[in-house]
Order: sequence, then C-alpha cells, then structure tokens
Amino acid sequence: MKVLVVLSIFAACVSATAAAAASCAGAEQFFARHNASADDSDEPGSICGGQCCRRGGELKLRSVLRKTAEQRVSSATKPITELLLATRRTLEEHLTALSYQSQNKTSVLFSQLYRSHASRTHVHLSALYDDIRLLIRPGRDDELGSPPPKDMRVSTKKFFRDVFPVAYQNVLRLDSKQFTPEYEACLQDAYDAVQPFGDVPQQLGASMSRSLESARALLQVISVGASALTASEQVLSNADEECGNKLLLMGGCSRCKGHDVSPCRNYCLNVARGCIGSLVVELDAPWAGYVEGVERLARADADAELRSLDARVSEAIMHALENHVILEKKVRQECGPPSTIDVSNSTSPRSTPGASRRDALRAPPPDTELLQFAATLASSKKLFASISDRLCDEPDFAIEGNERCWNGETIGEYTKALVASASISDQKYNPEITKMSTQDSRVAALGDRLRQARQLLVSHWGSMTAAESFMQGDEAGDEGSGSGRSYTDDDATYDAEGSGEGSGDEFVGSRREDEETTYSAPPLPTSTASLATASISFISCVIFVILT
Repeated sequence: MKVLVVLSIFAACVSATAAAAASCAGAEQFFARHNASADDSDEPGSICGGQCCRRGGELKLRSVLRKTAEQRVSSATKPITELLLATRRTLEEHLTALSYQSQNKTSVLFSQLYRSHASRTHVHLSALYDDIRLLIRPGRDDELGSPPPKDMRVSTKKFFRDVFPVAYQNVLRLDSKQFTPEYEACLQDAYDAVQPFGDVPQQLGASMSRSLESARALLQVISVGASALTASEQVLSNADEECGNKLLLMGGCSRCKGHDVSPCRNYCLNVARGCIGSLVVELDAPWAGYVEGVERLARADADAELRSLDARVSEAIMHALENHVILEKKVRQECGPPSTIDVSNSTSPRSTPGASRRDALRAPPPDTELLQFAATLASSKKLFASISDRLCDEPDFAIEGNERCWNGETIGEYTKALVASASISDQKYNPEITKMSTQDSRVAALGDRLRQARQLLVSHWGSMTAAESFMQGDEAGDEGSGSGRSYTDDDATYDAEGSGEGSGDEFVGSRREDEETTYSAPPLPTSTASLATASISFISCVIFVILT
C-alpha cells in the first residue's frame, strides 16, 4: 500500500513538473522576443515569484521592459525632432540661396544702369547682403530673443547712402567722369538732407527688418522645439526604481508565472500614465502653445521680401531719375556744383550670363513643404498628454479589452478604475500608484523655454496683418497673387553660377573690371535641398501615421 502511495505522489510530481515546463514554453518565447533569458537559479524573484523566471531573470526582464517602454515612448518624439531639424535646415538653405540670387539680380540692375561704374557698387551691395545672411543664419547658441546682429533699417540706409554718389553721377550722365573723393564725401554727408531716393529706403528697411527678423525668430524657435523634445526623452529615461518594478509586474510577471497572456488595457494605461506620462505631462500646455506659435509664424514673408528686393532698389533709383531737377537743386545747395575728375573709358560690359538663360538655383518657395510641416506639427499638440498611452498599443503590454487578461494578480478581469489622465493631480486617484514621483526640475525649465519661444513668436505676429505671404504666395515684385506663385522669365536673372560667397570686395573668379559679378552660396552636397525637402515630406507622413 505504501508503495502505491509513493508511486502516486511521484507520478503527480512528474506530471506537475511536465505541466510547468510546458507552461514556461510560452514565456520563453516572450523572453526571446525581448532579448532576455530566464536564469536557472533556485532563488525566487522578489517581484513576480514565478516558476518561469527566478531572481536573475526578473532583474534582466525589468531592465529590458523599462528600456522597451522608453523606446516606445521616444518613438513619438524622435520623428517630430527630425522634422523640426530638417525644416530648419531646408528653410535656412532656401533663404540663403535666395539671398545670393537676389544679390546677383541687383548686381545685374547696377551693371545695366551704371555700366563701367557698376564695380564701385559691389562692395556696398555685398555688405548689404552679408547683413541679410547674418539674420537668416542664427547660430545654435544665440540667446533666444536676443537683439539681431544687424538692424536692417540701418544697413539699408547705409547701402543707399554709399551708392548715392554713383547714382547721382548717373543722373548727371557723367559716364566718362567721376566725382572727386571730397565731393563724394559731401554727397554722402548730405544724404539725409537731400533724400535722393524718396521714402523707398525707409520703407524697404522697415519691411526687411520685419520679415527677416521674423524668419530669424522662426529658425531659432524651431531649434528650441527640437532641443526640448530631445531633453524630454532624457527625462523619461530617469523613471525611479518603483516604476521599474511596476512595469515588470504589469508586463512581465504573467509570463514569469507561466501565463502567455498580455496585461489588461486599463491596467497598462494606469501604470503607463502614473510611471511614464506623469514625468513629462507638465510640458503639455507649453508644447501646445509652442506649436500654435510656430504654425502662425511659418507664414513669414522673408521669401517674398528677398524676391522683390531688386525691384525696390530699382524703384528708388527711378525716383532719383524722375526727380532729377529737384535733386540737382538740393545737391547744389549742400555741396555746390559737381567736382569731377576724368577717368579712362572702360569697355562696354558684356551681356549678363544669367540674363540669357534660366539660372541653376531658382529656389522656388517651399510653400508645400511648409504647409505640410505646419499641419504635421499641429497634429502633435497633445503629444505630452498622450505620450504614455502609446506603450499600451504594444501587444506584449496590453490587449484590447479588460477581460481574460493579466490584471496584476491573476488571469481575469481588471476592475479597478481607470485614471483620467497622466496629470499630476490625477495620480492620487491612480490605483496602481502608491507613491508620487518627484518632479524633475528639468521639466519646469523646458516648459519655461517653450513659453519663452512662444512669446518670441507672438511678438512677431503683429507684422503679419497685411498678408500671410510665405505660405499663401502674396503679390511681391514679379510674383503672382493667391495661393500659388507665378514666375516670369525675368526671374532668370537670379543667376547663381560661379563659386565663393561674394563677400566684401572679393569677387567670384577672375573677371575684367567691366564684367558682371555673380554671387553664389557655399557649395552644398549634391541635391541637398531636394533631399532635405524629401525628408520633410517623409518624416511628416511617418508622424501622421504615429499620431493617428
């Protein structure tokens, strides 16, 4: 009889062992998916205490699940970070290329008007456009909201004052003569009193200051947003040990106990909102305000301003020509009759290279890309409010419902209340959170940074009342009006051939004194602008899929 009892007990043990081995097979598949392994030590785990993973296995699984949760959450922020950086790069390259094309077009204008004397305007033209490029190339370390490095009102006035002697010489048709240095100095000193170009320089300086400073602010703020998202990922990676245990209990313990069943959805949401979402939820309102500000200022008109610059310069010159009688009278009152010296006749200038064919760098306005950028960014307004819920979209972390799932204790129904949100105030009602985590001081600093960025954008909204031209395509110079832009053959003179930056009094290549100078942006990798534009479109599509 005793033998039968012993045999029965032995058979039961063998059967239980076989059943345990069979139940752990599903768990081993889970461990393999997460690149973790259950150790074979005898020491039970302190969190799960299951037969399929002992203490060492629990520690490995906790680390893996925590890293998986961080990666899942950061997958919501990384595409937006990449979108912001790609947009900044594309916009800055576009405006820079356009500035060189505009410089070339204005240089063509001077060559046609002043012929052999046009070379005397090159240094002043380069100085004006160098100041423009300083504005549209903000440094990564520039203080947000700091004064711009150049005041375009001052730069524009200086440009017109410096070219006034050449323009006045053209008014008097002194092709073979040149004013003496003393007389040129007198003309420049008398600029304010004479006002040779009417109010065009003042209007142009004011409009360039508004549009270019708005573009500069947009470029700076885009960098702030990308930096804030990167910093938020670092905050999320610093969840405390208790939350690591909560993630293990929720995402791993059912497998450690031999159940190949995922957690209940509400259970996952409560843990995710309490342990992950609450860390960064305070960025929700600042981020939403930041996105709204970027949406509004993405309609800045720096593109149209640069395209119409040569036309405004031409308008100023025409004012001097049309009012030459009054102008001569004012100049004589200030400086007396012209004092000139003979100069050798130069050979007539050659035809401008860019005037006979379309240039290689037309730089069409990136309206479509900016529209797509603004729409994609708008879809991320509630990014930080819902960022933790993304974890529960993973099949290993949650099923669709709350029945016949892992509820933290067994396989069954999850009956605890679902916390309303990841907000700090709601966590006191979270049934899965027993200890409130300390708020990271970096979150408050990031929130302040985003609010400061929005405030900078708001300060530029007032200049956008007439038209939101950057993305709507307002009328400017040769441009059409309405939602699209029209181009004419006149745009072909935006020539950007040659090499070098055309800065100061150094000109591109070797040229004769009477030949036209062309200016070009620093060489970029092949199809850089096209690749950057394509990357914006691709990243935008990815974000739409992620956020919807």
